Amino acid sequence: MRTWAMTTFCCLAVACWLPASVADEDNMYFRGTLAEEPCTLAVEDQAIELDFSSVSDKDLYLNRRTLARPIVLHLQSCDMSLGKRLVSITFSGTESGELPGLLMLQGATTGVAIGLETARGTALALNQLQPLGELVSGDNLIGFSAYLQGEPEALDNRTIGLGALEASLTFALSYD
Repeated sequence: MRTWAMTTFCCLAVACWLPASVADEDNMYFRGTLAEEPCTLAVEDQAIELDFSSVSDKDLYLNRRTLARPIVLHLQSCDMSLGKRLVSITFSGTESGELPGLLMLQGATTGVAIGLETARGTALALNQLQPLGELVSGDNLIGFSAYLQGEPEALDNRTIGLGALEASLTFALSYD
C-alpha cells in the first residue's frame, strides 16, 4: 500500500510538472526603436571619471564652491544631412536635498554636492533637458564643467564632512 501511494504521488507530481515545462511557441517579445543619430560619441567619452583630487574644506568655507573642472565630449562624424542640428543633454542622478539641481554625493562625505555648468557658467540642472548648441558637419566638441559646492547649512555651521568623494550620474544626448 505504501509503494502504491508513493508511485501515485510521483505520477501526479510529474503530470502536474510536465505541462509547465513544455514551452509555448512565441512566448518572448522584444520591442524597441532603431534610430539614426547624427553623431557618434567618442569611445573614451562613454565613461568619464573626474578627479577632484584634494579639496580643502577651508576653500569651501571661504568661497562656497571650488573652481570648475572642464569636461569635453567629442561628437564624431556628425552628419547634418539628417536635419538634426541642435544637441541637448540630460544629466540623470540623485539630487541634493539642500541644493536642488546639484548631484548628491554617495558615502560618508556630507555637506557638499556636485554642480554642472556650461563653459559660460550657466547652471546645468540634473534631470532636465538642457540645450547645448548647434552642431556642424564633422567633429564637434561639447564643453561643460563640474564643481563642488558646499551646502548652505554645512557652510554656515562649518560641518562639512571630510573624506573621499564619490558620485555618479548618467548623461543622454538628444538631437533635434
